[in-house]
Amino acid sequence: MSVKYTAFEQAVYTGRQEPYENTLAQYWYQHIHTFEQQPIALLGFACDQGVNRNQGRIGAKYAPRIIKSALAKLPISWALQQRYAEQLSALVGDAGEIHCQDEDRIIPELLEQAQHQYADSIAAIVAQNRLAIGIGGGHEIAWGSFLGLHQGLSAQHSALNIGVINLDAHLDLRQDQYATSGTPFRQIAEYLATSGQLLAYFCIGVSEFANTAALFERAKALKVKMLSDNDCYRLTWQVIESQILAFIAPLDRLYLTIDLDCLNAGTMPAVSAVAAKGLPLDFVERCISTIIQSGKVSVIDIAEYNPHYDIDGRGAKVAARLLALISEQQLLNGE
Repeated sequence: MSVKYTAFEQAVYTGRQEPYENTLAQYWYQHIHTFEQQPIALLGFACDQGVNRNQGRIGAKYAPRIIKSALAKLPISWALQQRYAEQLSALVGDAGEIHCQDEDRIIPELLEQAQHQYADSIAAIVAQNRLAIGIGGGHEIAWGSFLGLHQGLSAQHSALNIGVINLDAHLDLRQDQYATSGTPFRQIAEYLATSGQLLAYFCIGVSEFANTAALFERAKALKVKMLSDNDCYRLTWQVIESQILAFIAPLDRLYLTIDLDCLNAGTMPAVSAVAAKGLPLDFVERCISTIIQSGKVSVIDIAEYNPHYDIDGRGAKVAARLLALISEQQLLNGE
């Protein structure tokens, strides 16, 4: 049992060959290479030790490679090609993967080692003022993503106000005997408290029927801002957008995390905890676009895709679409 790093693998990035099309027939597989100085870095976190500890369905550790492969096959949009023309190969780099090799067993300290190694890689990307995109893996990725962001920014600045937006059916504030996929935001709150800071945390898509009263009580004590799954359907987009922008306004930097179980089951069947209600993909995409357009996002991750439960690659395609959207929005509208 160990934590292992693997570098960029060209074999993951394959796609259609279109020799008879014009030069606008460009796909991501043709332009993603080893991360060096590109504005966006993809970093895999091949780990579901936290899901296992959280009594969930394991399999998410196989996700990063599959999601990258699905992204590779997507076309590069007209808008990106118009903006960047001959620079397409200088936009997105692959920074490899951190693997938590646990043989599907609960291993003390192994998750923590993986999270810290992943955090170190995130910190190095953030320190270069690049957007780090983590690809999980279970939602235990969140602790590593935030830790890496905090470390990367601390190397450059002091006392920045960092906020967290989580698109998720779950608050992930659990108390447990050890770190799991259900504890990351409690861990973040406790980490910040050691230096007298409060966690600025906005959870969008929270389900009343997927969180205990104990979790809602803890969220209230931590002053967590919440939009329930019902709110996301019943409030107007203008009201929701205004709440997102009001949360972002006082912050210096943002960490956005997307737990794919926030989506409805028809869109995303391939997760450990399938949503009984869930959010529409269009709503999630609107949230992502609004958040990125703030220009404050330094780290984004996607978590909980579990290929064991996918149907016709549906979940992988959704995850890849979100990655493509994130990349496009950052390159066209982010800083």
